[in-house]
Order: sequence, then C-alpha cells, then structure tokens
Amino acid sequence: MNRLARSTITAALLIIIPLTGIPASYSAEKSAEYKAALAQMRVTKDDFKETAYYEDKSSPRYTNANGFYIYVGTKKGSSPTLFLRIQYYGEDWLFIEKYLFKVDGYTNEIDPSYGDVETDNDSKVWEWYNEPVTKPQLDLIKKIATSKKAVMRIEGSKYYKDVTISSTQKKAISRVLTLYTGLGGK
Repeated sequence: MNRLARSTITAALLIIIPLTGIPASYSAEKSAEYKAALAQMRVTKDDFKETAYYEDKSSPRYTNANGFYIYVGTKKGSSPTLFLRIQYYGEDWLFIEKYLFKVDGYTNEIDPSYGDVETDNDSKVWEWYNEPVTKPQLDLIKKIATSKKAVMRIEGSKYYKDVTISSTQKKAISRVLTLYTGLGGK
C-alpha cells in the first residue's frame, strides 16, 4: 500500500472513530487492571440524584475512624469527580487548620478554606475534610501512592497529629485512580 493510500485510510479512521461515540477511556474500562480495581470498590448509588460513589473497600465506612483516602463520584451525563477525604477521630480536639505532607522528602500542604473542615463530637471528636481534588492535590496524591514513605501532619490551632500513610492506603489510592481514569476522569 502506498503512502497516500495509508494517509487517506488513517485520516478516515481519525474522522470515523470519534463519531462512533466510543469514549477515549474505552480500553481502560475493559482492562484487567480496571476490572480488578472495580471489584475492590464499595458503590453507593442514589437513584433520585442519578449519582454513584465509588470508595475502596479498605477505606472507612463512617466518620468515626481515622482515614486518608480518595473516592470517585459520578453523575449521569457528567464526567467523574475525584474527591479527597481526610478524617480525624480521637479524644482531643485538634481544631484543624491545615494538612502537611512529607512524601519521600518532598513537602506540601493542603490549606482548607474556612468552613471546609467539618466537626462533630459525642464522647469523642470528629474532624474531617471532604472536597473535590484540585490539580495540585492530584499531583500530591499520585506521589503519595507511589512513595516509599509518606507522613501527614494534621495541624490544628492548638495540637497536631502525625500519621504515616500505610501501604494499604497507598494501594487503595492507586486502585481509585485506575477506576477514575477508566471512567473517563482526567
């Protein structure tokens, strides 16, 4: 086949394929890695709002546990959204102001806006952050997932708590990122 014929066929395919409605993530959705990640998700659906949330099964189900994890939210007709959730549960109030990270020597921070950290208490204290992931946060999360050592300092106005991000949490982050990409997230 000559070069002109190949160029014509290639150009025709480039025009036809986008018109078929096959999403760019089609191959990722069908991959073994995607299927394995999906099998490790806890899915919560809301038929009225036409939403679904995918959380790794290793992440806390409720706020009364310490946690650092990401999850995916989907809504019919929309691109998926990646969320970051950081939960503190303990005896003492921290009055959380920011989260500091030391990842293989690299330092970064998440500085929530006023009102982004929610609180509750009973005989113990809950403080948590749950917001859509920003681009700088996504870069940090990817570094955490592949790191040798990642430590998060939950820094409050009066106290702080250092938490090492476990290998289980890192694997969960990787699975959720795989799922997010497979669902069309960028």
